[in-house]
Amino acid sequence: MAFNFRKYIPINWKHKTPKDWNWEIHNTYTYQQKKEKFARGEISYDELQAFEMKYRESQDQREFRWKQHNQNVELHNQIVSDYQNWKTYGKDWLGRMLDKGRGLLISKWWWRKPKKPVGKGRMWQSSITGQWFQEHKPDNKSQSVRQWLNAANNGQAFKGKKGFNPDTLKLDKPTPDMIFKSNEAKRERQQQKTRLLFEQTNNFGRGWHTTDRSMPGRGSGQAKQVQVTFSDKRVTAGGNKKTTKKK
Repeated sequence: MAFNFRKYIPINWKHKTPKDWNWEIHNTYTYQQKKEKFARGEISYDELQAFEMKYRESQDQREFRWKQHNQNVELHNQIVSDYQNWKTYGKDWLGRMLDKGRGLLISKWWWRKPKKPVGKGRMWQSSITGQWFQEHKPDNKSQSVRQWLNAANNGQAFKGKKGFNPDTLKLDKPTPDMIFKSNEAKRERQQQKTRLLFEQTNNFGRGWHTTDRSMPGRGSGQAKQVQVTFSDKRVTAGGNKKTTKKK
């Protein structure tokens, strides 16, 4: 009879919080100030420890953070494994995974190259995870700190940047032309936002006089849920009634 290891493995051993897992302090800004005061000797260690006990996370939050950390690690390892299998076996492995319903972690960007989001840097794909990133490539030549400070004093720190005007560095406040352009840009962004909202929710303002009984906000891609005719009591307030009287 083989030795059964499962009898000696505790329940939920994978997500059991270790003792050396640090506690998280919620009030981070004040906590940093407290540590600086303790380093200068302005407060005692007991005061610092009392602050940590007051503002630290609960036991449930600590266990959930450890469990979330393990889940993120497992998800990353699964993505790495899937990408390596796809690189090795290709479309045969991909078809088997789709047939098993395991296509959630499969990304089309494994075999497609995205467009550059901004700048001139090249797009590179990770050979481990298949994720894309853009290399950093500044618009102008790199300068030393001393050269950059000297250029900043003369208003030439951003020379070579697209659309850069050195006269703007000498202004104390925006000019009326700048304010007008800013207001026009805000108005244009608001119009685009409103136009997008109306395109996605195309059934606002229809009222109850039409045959469409769908709730507002269903979106343009959703099918109509309820349909009635003009003989419905909700439309004619009592059904079809003859307006002419018999003589």
